[in-house]
Amino acid sequence: MAKLSRGRLQNVRKQTLLHNEGGHTMMSTSYFYDSEHAPLIEKDYTLDSSEKPLLEGLFTPETAAQYLSNLTEEEKKKLQAYKLEYEVTSSISSQAPIEMKDEWWAQLLMTGHSSSKRKNLLRFFQKKESALLLKAKKKGENEKKMELHNAEKKILMGDLLYNPVKKNTIHIKILRQTMVHQTDSKLAQSMLFGRPFVVDMSYEPYMGIKEKNSCVDQLLNGYGANRSRNEPSDLIFTNWIHDSFIFKKLNYIQKERSAYPTLMMKCTEQNYVDLFPKERLVYLSPHSPFELVQDHPDNIYIMGGYVDLGGGKEGQKPVSYAKAKQEKIRSCRLPLDKYCVWGTGIKSLTLNQVMNIMFEFMDTKDWSKAFEHVPRRKLQRDVDLREHLFKKQRKMNRVNRQQFL
Repeated sequence: MAKLSRGRLQNVRKQTLLHNEGGHTMMSTSYFYDSEHAPLIEKDYTLDSSEKPLLEGLFTPETAAQYLSNLTEEEKKKLQAYKLEYEVTSSISSQAPIEMKDEWWAQLLMTGHSSSKRKNLLRFFQKKESALLLKAKKKGENEKKMELHNAEKKILMGDLLYNPVKKNTIHIKILRQTMVHQTDSKLAQSMLFGRPFVVDMSYEPYMGIKEKNSCVDQLLNGYGANRSRNEPSDLIFTNWIHDSFIFKKLNYIQKERSAYPTLMMKCTEQNYVDLFPKERLVYLSPHSPFELVQDHPDNIYIMGGYVDLGGGKEGQKPVSYAKAKQEKIRSCRLPLDKYCVWGTGIKSLTLNQVMNIMFEFMDTKDWSKAFEHVPRRKLQRDVDLREHLFKKQRKMNRVNRQQFL
């Protein structure tokens, strides 16, 4: 695989919000780039005070205090009514937190437009409060265990404790920035020579704020999985809607979170049928009648960037399969029933889980290894699995006996 020069790599690493090249657009920090990698127009995306909390997904204490201090008279009355409702709920049930924070009041006021939504939010806040208390308790216990462990170790070894921070090691320290440069170099090469993996972003208008926030988080997890591969895929986001919520949230995350200083991916407003030959495209859909058995290196897989948090079987609509039929391209589903025994629940996977499965399958050509990325909580336990296999064998014996008679 060809290597990039240092100057070319620096140019590619800078591109993190918009970079048009060959019909694609790369995420770039604050510039529009032409095909020669030269900055043309500097553009700063400033967020409204009402937009920022939505992009964060949750309020922070600072943004919540600012939001609550600028309420209108109507919003103040609504907040007072919500506080009375909270007092009643907390007095008659345990489905509410013991103490409400400012950021929770702000989120309740912004998104709790119906009684059912407010009840769900209070239940969520109660679970989060319990998780925070448990985390603080475990942190204290771990600190005590670590202090005891260090004291015992000091008695055994004296002052010769192994401590990489104090350079008590023969190995050269590898800086984090060096590892980031190495990873970005792989991603830059994959954007030029890697195998494409397409994410269809045309479903954004059909998702609510909660679904969009979840979609961004799942896509970033999938991006991280691709980033850690030895040979990453060329991630291409098609049917991209500029200045949309997901666009702004990715830009916001890139500026605010150091974990994603560079998002090296391609984004384009074009459809995938305009970028690649139809005979190479394969749309991944759980409702397709065809199973994906083998991987062909010419296949370009398409995953729909759609999150439905409504729950229940009503939300499982064959949207992606209908779209594949309409565009006259192949579709297939993952062979979940062949390699996994599901527990009591809906056969649904998050976007990052599908990406993990497909990346592993594309690398190893082994479905058994690929489906190790399915969470164990979604599968039947050993006792349930034995019972399932017993019932299946008994059913087969009954069918064979009827055929014999």
